[in-house]
Amino acid sequence: MSNLQALKSGILAAICIALVGCATSRSEIKLSEPAVPATAKPAVSKNKTVLLRNVTDERVFEEAPSSPSTPSLGFEGSAKSTDEIKARAIGRKRNGFGKALGDVLLENGMTVTQVMRKNLTSSLQQAGFKVTENAADAGNSPIVMDAHVKKFWAWFTPGFWAVSVGTQVSTDLVVENKRLPIVINVETTENHMAVTEGTWIEDIDKALVKYRIEAVGRFEDLN
Repeated sequence: MSNLQALKSGILAAICIALVGCATSRSEIKLSEPAVPATAKPAVSKNKTVLLRNVTDERVFEEAPSSPSTPSLGFEGSAKSTDEIKARAIGRKRNGFGKALGDVLLENGMTVTQVMRKNLTSSLQQAGFKVTENAADAGNSPIVMDAHVKKFWAWFTPGFWAVSVGTQVSTDLVVENKRLPIVINVETTENHMAVTEGTWIEDIDKALVKYRIEAVGRFEDLN
């Protein structure tokens, strides 16, 4: 074996060990709270209230999907997992060869719908709207919005020198009396030597920042 081949084999082995370390476990992570980017322009108040009524999780989990970007679960599997676990699941761990293993969940007590409600509220406020989830506080003639979470998933694809972590967040925002929904779909890809719990947090946070920026732009003409 040449020195170059030995070096490559050693690096691949190190990556595999780093990935496998806790890959069989079920991790729970805490995402960052939505924050307004430092470069964002101050919002101009629109003197309108958005009633962010329902946020529903419509993601579809599969038992053994062909693509890691499709939600799935380890341990008892997707079919036997509880609704509570599915509501918190946001990623699937894999080893250095791509074999699906443990899960990545939001911290206990937090769900994907709660995360998206926070991010949508932040985006609407940055666009200049008042936001409430209570009809009694919405006043007269609010803009009524329901959010349907179609995708919220992070995954990684192993490579020889590094792994790429992909994250996709997609929602259909249905506004009352509007014929078509506001569709917001973002995807990010980041490269790493190894994937830790901190990596999942960092990459999903980046995707949510991108989602909020996209949402603010789409909300500028909301009325």
